Amino acid sequence: MAVATNGKEPSLGEKPVEGMADEKDEICIPMAMLHRKFSRSPDAFIFRVPYQLRQVNERAYEPRVISIGPYHRGKAHLRAMEIHKWSYLKMLLQRRKEDSPVRYVEAMRNEEKAARSCYAETVYMSAQEFVEMLVLDGCFIIELIRKFACDELKDEHDDLFKRNFNLSIVGQELLLVENQLPFFVLDQLFKMTKTENEEEAFNHMALRFFSGIVPGPGIRVGNYRRSVRKKRKCILHLLGLVQANWLPSPEGIKRSEQPVTDRKWNFIRSAKELLDVGIKFKKASGENSLFDIKFEKGRFQIPTLTIYHDSERIFRNFIAYEQFNEGPTYVMDYTRFMDCLINYGDDVALLSHSGIIVNWLGSNEEVAHMFNKLNDFVYLSTSNFYYSELFNDVNKYCRGRWTLWKIKLRNKYFDTPWDWVLTSIIAGAILLLLTLVQTVFAVLSYFKQGN
Repeated sequence: MAVATNGKEPSLGEKPVEGMADEKDEICIPMAMLHRKFSRSPDAFIFRVPYQLRQVNERAYEPRVISIGPYHRGKAHLRAMEIHKWSYLKMLLQRRKEDSPVRYVEAMRNEEKAARSCYAETVYMSAQEFVEMLVLDGCFIIELIRKFACDELKDEHDDLFKRNFNLSIVGQELLLVENQLPFFVLDQLFKMTKTENEEEAFNHMALRFFSGIVPGPGIRVGNYRRSVRKKRKCILHLLGLVQANWLPSPEGIKRSEQPVTDRKWNFIRSAKELLDVGIKFKKASGENSLFDIKFEKGRFQIPTLTIYHDSERIFRNFIAYEQFNEGPTYVMDYTRFMDCLINYGDDVALLSHSGIIVNWLGSNEEVAHMFNKLNDFVYLSTSNFYYSELFNDVNKYCRGRWTLWKIKLRNKYFDTPWDWVLTSIIAGAILLLLTLVQTVFAVLSYFKQGN
């Protein structure tokens, strides 16, 4: 094996310099590359979406209107929002009667090293550019959320609040995996700009802001989680804040944390197949969490999910985050559950008829395709799957002797569900008639014996 020592860094597989090694050697190891540091910071938690996930739907992870952080900064189609960022910073300074943002620049300069270490990829920005980005992006986020929480701060000329559509798009893009700032940056800037009358915590404001953006109910606003990491005692970023507080009900969490005797489970059949064996579907009542799904006595109770054009985008970014983050994977497990229920458009039609799905996306087939592709290249933890016990209950019900008999009878003798329904009615009528005849004969026999 040859070793290059002439100062040049040959690529792996390049032939060695003549006279340095035997001609039979085919691999040359550049020593300078071995001494280079490749390991990322152990504190890194803001990463790019892996290629395998990205290739399924690349657009789901790309910002369309605003860049936050370094990964998409400077892209041509995102530059228009930079004007809004400067406008928000200017209004913040005017409200606080400050002539310059120098106080915030100095604070972020002290956090530059810690903030850089949060990004999994090397950030090729100068210290000045990086600090400017932290101030500009950070102040924009806290002012946007603060305006949402406080009506008196809203500007009648602010395009983001004049059109709810614009506000919703920006809110979605603050939840993209690659569009994040470290949460300690936001928290510090919020505390530095807090007014005397401002009592609500930034965590609480942010959760109220995002509760109208994620699909379905379940964000815990009143009793939010403040910390998921020992370092800095804070949430990692906005996506992490929402994920840590988008939860099942306390009862559901408690039930899932109980020790399980049998961790083996199998996937369930599609909604239409389950309907064929007698399982019914009902919309859950009340303000339940999206993840609170129940199955009792052959009946599903499932909270309503409204599906919009951007629902896939939101689901995909939560899934990508949960895939590489420690802790529960409620979003990932929920989408896997829906993927089991939905194979084709007929399954979507059944769930829509039951009030479980409100389809604002398009055709039933489009909804089915969305759920069928959400978990491509996603690793499912079989030992911590949130719905494992529910799946076992459903499969146990389907294995019941009466259910199996009905399936075999229907598959053997009846071509359509209507044949089965009609025959069931006729069989019921015959049974009722026989019972009536038996009763009449019993009465006649009684009177005959009496006489």
